[in-house]
Amino acid sequence: MIVSIGDEIDGLSVDTSAGGRICSLMLQGRQRILGEPAAGMEPAIAWGCYLMAPFVGRVKEGKVAWAGRTLNLRLNDGRHSIHGAAFDSDWKVAGRTATSLTMTCRFDPAGWPFSGPMIQRMDIARGRLTLAAEILADEPMPVAIGWHPWFLNSGGPLRVGIQSDAVLRLAPDLIPTGELVPVDARTDLRSRPNLARHVLDDVYTAVRPPVSVMWPDLELTMSFDAHVGAFVVCTRPEATAVEPLTAWPDSIRLAAEGHAGTGLLSLAAGEKLRASTNWSWKALVERP
Repeated sequence: MIVSIGDEIDGLSVDTSAGGRICSLMLQGRQRILGEPAAGMEPAIAWGCYLMAPFVGRVKEGKVAWAGRTLNLRLNDGRHSIHGAAFDSDWKVAGRTATSLTMTCRFDPAGWPFSGPMIQRMDIARGRLTLAAEILADEPMPVAIGWHPWFLNSGGPLRVGIQSDAVLRLAPDLIPTGELVPVDARTDLRSRPNLARHVLDDVYTAVRPPVSVMWPDLELTMSFDAHVGAFVVCTRPEATAVEPLTAWPDSIRLAAEGHAGTGLLSLAAGEKLRASTNWSWKALVERP
């Protein structure tokens, strides 16, 4: 089911049956989100803007060892598991107004072996969008939340600003090793460079707000709450992902190996993780 809120100037549409993802995002009257899967990628992860929960990014070989349990997640990225258990689930509309949408979903045991419900809420107004999500643990579990927007490279490659001094070192299959390395000529986004010459699929750590995404005609600014500390930036010919995360990819394994700063949160039964990101935008050129 497609549900729309806002208007034709600043508005969005959500596909509730495709992970409750934003399938259209109109900002100042122009489409900003990739509305169909990118070529050469797994269709379920390669379009729109979707919630990642209760883990983010890749999990090495889909294996989770936590609190004495060893679990196998579904393999949906070659040998690995990726992007959680909610991005392709059927979400139910729990509330809707002209400018807000609330949806709910429960974890499918096939995708996540712990029990609990999720809530995500979207609120849009002229020049502003808030995305919020919440996980309630029915039983003890590790959790993380993230958002995965694929921003269209409309009018040429985007400029992206990430205030971070380090990225995670990645293995050739993009699994993080846990080692932090300083940003370099390829990964340094602190000055908001044009990404035309940057090939990225990198994890930025200890990110300081705000994060910026710039088209020729529009600057979008992302702020975020204290739970969000990492970002992934992934460049593709047609779109660029700029992903706020509460934890590193594969944070369960990395935390167990003794790496500090992963952002992994462990909930007791009845506890919640709630995270949010606020986006605002302004015109960069006078529109006719």
